[in-house]
Amino acid sequence: MITFKPNPHKLRVTPSSKEPGRFDWSITCDGVVVRQSVRSFGSEGASEANGDAAFREITSRWQSAR
Repeated sequence: MITFKPNPHKLRVTPSSKEPGRFDWSITCDGVVVRQSVRSFGSEGASEANGDAAFREITSRWQSAR
């Protein structure tokens, strides 16, 4: 029997608190930050694209560990 377990990780893109007009991303698991961007990005889309690559890596590891 296959049991579906939803991915507990969430990708969040927010305006940078350190550099106005730029964006940061973070990945959380059950509300705890597990990874975040080390630099800010000039657009929300660029930040999301970079965060998505990290999100896919974390999700892949999570799926392998199950």
